Amino acid sequence: MTPTASTAQPPQGSQAVLVALAVAGAGAFVYGIMQPQPTRAWGMYLVNLLFWSSLAITGPALAGMMQLTEARWSPSVKRIALTTAGFLPISFVLFLILFAGRSVLYPWVTTPVPVKAAWLNVPFMSLRIGLGVALLYWVALRFSRAVFDEQLGAADSAEARNRRNRLATALLVLFVVVLSLWGFDLVMSLDPRWFSGLLGGYYVVSTLYTGFGLVAFLTIRANARGLTSVSPSAIQDVTKLTFAMCVMWMYFFFSQYLVIWYGNVPVETKFFLRRFFNDPWRTMAFVIFIVGWLVPFGYLLKRLTGRPPTAHKPLVVILFMGWAAIFLERILLVFPALAPDDVFPFGLMEILITAGFFALFALGRNRFLSRYGALLSQAK
Repeated sequence: MTPTASTAQPPQGSQAVLVALAVAGAGAFVYGIMQPQPTRAWGMYLVNLLFWSSLAITGPALAGMMQLTEARWSPSVKRIALTTAGFLPISFVLFLILFAGRSVLYPWVTTPVPVKAAWLNVPFMSLRIGLGVALLYWVALRFSRAVFDEQLGAADSAEARNRRNRLATALLVLFVVVLSLWGFDLVMSLDPRWFSGLLGGYYVVSTLYTGFGLVAFLTIRANARGLTSVSPSAIQDVTKLTFAMCVMWMYFFFSQYLVIWYGNVPVETKFFLRRFFNDPWRTMAFVIFIVGWLVPFGYLLKRLTGRPPTAHKPLVVILFMGWAAIFLERILLVFPALAPDDVFPFGLMEILITAGFFALFALGRNRFLSRYGALLSQAK
């Protein structure tokens, strides 16, 4: 099947549902922040912003890796990965909204920590997060446009290829630096007296785990919809990267845990004591370990030893398990620092906020597909 612009566009009915979900999520968020205790609404906003923005930027990052390594996978995989960039302009606006809740989320805004005041202050944090996000997203969008311009025959020269390589290099450097800052500034500073030198790397690796899984899923889905034709071996290659990040994710976690456990410094151990020895966080931590690592590790290890399978339903289930686990992991990172009463933060308001973010992500990607979807299957 040869895809056309019409096959790349989603049905109008699904678009209306997504718009309705986005409006409902926005309404739930506004309702939450108008309450006497707006912490839960802002906390769930932060969790979703980190989760969906990380997914969106990992697609262009994977495409940048393929550009620089000249990977022999199906060229369609690179273009499918780039479609997540459609959410980036929306994400930038959502980051600006986050700054309005800084005094609710971050105690150092109202009660500065003298030893960290040079780093944890509103002007400097706003500058480095805002500038970092703007640069990262701008480069990602420029790179995405350059790749699709190639498909349109507008950029086939050696100079154009060098330009794409430069953009890909800048994208990967910014990806690592900016996402590390998200881990340090947006997560670790929720408890400004706690410190971990590994949290930035841990955040980047967990993001790559979910991002590679998303690219594998989108490739399988594009095949099923007839938008492209990617071989099972190419899907297997993306799955290998997902497996590698699954292993690295647990390696970074254990490295962080081992250092803090061996050092036994109270200001550091309280982070793990709160999350692993108090319910509901202890139960959530075990669920994350089993659903996000143990089961995917066993399945992916078996899948990767042999010929690439043509049936992908079990893989899709595993990928959804990984995303659910990392979403819960974001909650585990954020909410114990915000909720002293140890209440699991997932009522109707939180569900609607999450649904709203999902809808915005899907709408942004659909808009990107409406412009470039017909180019996904080209072999060039």
